[in-house]
Parts: sequence; structure tokens; C-alpha cells
Amino acid sequence: MKNKFTALLLSFTLIFILAGCAGQKTDPTAANQADLKLADLNLTIGSAPGPVTYPLAQMADQNSKIVLKPWQSGEQLTAMVTAKEVQLCSTPISNAVLVYNKGLNVKLLMVTVWGMLYVMSADPDVKTLQDLKGKEVAISGQGGIQDLIFRHLLLKNNINPDQDLTITYLDMAEASSRLAAGQLKYAVLNEPHSSIAALNAQKTGVQLHRVLDLTQEWNKLPGQEKTRMPMAGMIVVNDSGITPAQASAFEKIYIETSEWVNSHGAEIGPIVEKHVPAMKAAAVTSSLQYARLQPQHAADCQAEVEAFFRELSQTADVRAFGGKIPDAQFYYQAQ
Repeated sequence: MKNKFTALLLSFTLIFILAGCAGQKTDPTAANQADLKLADLNLTIGSAPGPVTYPLAQMADQNSKIVLKPWQSGEQLTAMVTAKEVQLCSTPISNAVLVYNKGLNVKLLMVTVWGMLYVMSADPDVKTLQDLKGKEVAISGQGGIQDLIFRHLLLKNNINPDQDLTITYLDMAEASSRLAAGQLKYAVLNEPHSSIAALNAQKTGVQLHRVLDLTQEWNKLPGQEKTRMPMAGMIVVNDSGITPAQASAFEKIYIETSEWVNSHGAEIGPIVEKHVPAMKAAAVTSSLQYARLQPQHAADCQAEVEAFFRELSQTADVRAFGGKIPDAQFYYQAQ
């Protein structure tokens, strides 16, 4: 009798165990997506000019299903995102904030590139922002993020940008070219344009220098001593077909690829030029030591991004970046 009872008890236990397993089916697709590799990704990615795109070029070189779609202007970016032509997009952080504040369904996945703005000149006497008084300085994009940063730094150093010096607005490529040709003495350039200017100037026997690193100038501001300037990143375009697993896999691979890029400058130069012909190999290679390509998950950088825009909004009209500092919903959260 005891043996029959034991057998019956074991039978019921087995039934409950099997029922429990049936109610907790494992989705093989989800399990596979958790381990997505580069070769598994099939993505169209908007690519902005600059170091944020260097890892993308390497990824596209390793996987032909990664398609890069270059863009140049804010209007192109907005159109691309609105039409959901891309699942991800590299972009200056300021542009990411703008499209988000316009109501477009995007999330900031990563901050990838930090402060990389430099005053380039052959003048060895420029050692502080005060030394730019009375000078003509070229910069790209009136009212854009670089202009706002430069003006903010001038104002915080008691320099009137409209009276104490002359700011000339030029396309960055043109400013780089004029600087290299000696037609211009001072320009605020980012990477790889500062490297392009320096390399082109060498051909004519002119030695250009990064006489001021605007990140270092930013760190001299009260309360900004240990902060970074978030310059570029990657956004996820929601409802474009990308899955959370793909976004997470992409982020992980991008960060790993960036580590390779930072230590293989000579190799990444030709790869970037192959996929983005406007960015020449030698300049890409040279730019890496100044690019501050240090990708991090955006949600982990929220405080830094907010601190940057709060500081900037002391002198800039918040309408320049969409009317407000973005809320917490701006930052991508892994699902």
C-alpha cells in the first residue's frame, strides 16, 4: 500500500513539473537574438561625417548587410528619420536633441564622441582665449552647436564675441582649406577637419597647431572641472523595424569595434575612406588621438548630457536645441 501511494505521489509530481515546463516555453528566437553577432545584423544606418562613423565603417567592412547612408545637413537627418529610412543613425548630440524635441520617435542609444573642438593656427602666441581678441576666427554653422560652445566660452571669459573679435562663418571644409593655404589664421575645427588642415598645411611648409583645446577651456569653467562635452552619438529610430535585441547587440559590437579602431589607426584610415570617401585615410588615422572616441550607453551618461546643456543654456537660447533639455525618455533603455 505504501509503495502504491509513493508511486502515485511521484506521478502527480511529474505531471506538475511537466505542466510547469509547458507554461514556461523558451522562445528560441529570443534566445538566439540575445547572442546576435555582427554577421547577424542587417541594418541601414545613417552616418554623419566624423569619428562617430569610424566604427560603423569597420562594421560595414566586415558585414555587407550593414549599409551606411551618409547625411550632411540637419534637414537630411530629419527627413531620413521621419521616413524611417534607417534603423540607427550617428549624429551630433545637438541634432539628436533637436529631432527628439520635434516629436520624432528616437532614443539616444550611446554617447560616442566627446569634446573634439580645437582652435587651429600657425600662431604660437595663442595660448588663451584672451589671445584671440582682435583676431578673425572662422567657425562652421552660425547658431549651431560649435558656434554656441565657442561663444559660451568667450562670454564666460569676459570676451564679447560680437565686438572683441571677428567671427567668420564658413563651411568646415572651406575653413580647413583656407587655413591650410594661409588665407586664414585662426579657425575652430573638429575632427577629422583639424587633422585635414594640419596635413594639407604641411604640404606648403606651414605647421598648424591645436593652439587651444576647447574641452580644456570648458573644464576651466566653474563647476565644469571634471565634465565632458558630449559631441556625437547614436540614435535608435523606433518603429523602423529594429528590435531591442538588435539594438543591444549593435551597441555591444560598436563599443568593441571602437576599442579596435582606437588601437589600429593605420588600418582604419583606408577602411573609413573606402566607405566614406570624403574622409581621407591619412586624416582619419591622424585624428584618432584627438577624437575622444569613447562610446558609452546613453542612459549612463544622462547626468553629463544634462549638465552640458544646462551650462550651455546660460548663454544660448534653448530654442537652438529644440526649446528644452530632453527628459529621461530621450535615453534608450534596454528591454
